[in-house]
Amino acid sequence: MRFSNHRLVKVIFGVSNFSMSFFLLLIFLNYQLGQQLGQQFFHVNKYVYVALIGLGLWLIYIYFVGKYFKYSSEGSLVSLTNKSAIYSKFDGRTKIHEIKKDKIKSYRIINFIIYKRLRIVYSTKNSIKNIHTNISLLSPRKIRYLKLSLDKIIVKNQINL
Repeated sequence: MRFSNHRLVKVIFGVSNFSMSFFLLLIFLNYQLGQQLGQQFFHVNKYVYVALIGLGLWLIYIYFVGKYFKYSSEGSLVSLTNKSAIYSKFDGRTKIHEIKKDKIKSYRIINFIIYKRLRIVYSTKNSIKNIHTNISLLSPRKIRYLKLSLDKIIVKNQINL
């Protein structure tokens, strides 16, 4: 099975660019034009600060959570790719994990309110290791497919023991 969240990542990139432009425009209008006119553009400063803080938190959320996710379980390997949707060519946050199917022991999807994480436990020669992958932008249908695929792999591994 193979899928990704490529369509949603394109939208996130546009939303982040628009949000950043709006953030910079708010700062410019409030401070630069206000100084030239002798007053601030917006008379109620606390609302502007709340908007700037909210927009800043939104941009931080998009930067850390907005990630491209690709899953492939074709062949003898399970491949998980997770890279940044924004500035992916400049920061080195690309993570590619390839695990043999017969080494996977278990998985768990940790669901916070605005953040979802896939944890896969697999064995190596001497130890048991964990992989944590961000799946926040994956649709519920694709999460269901991911669960089905990993369940099939785990059941097959338990039968072969």
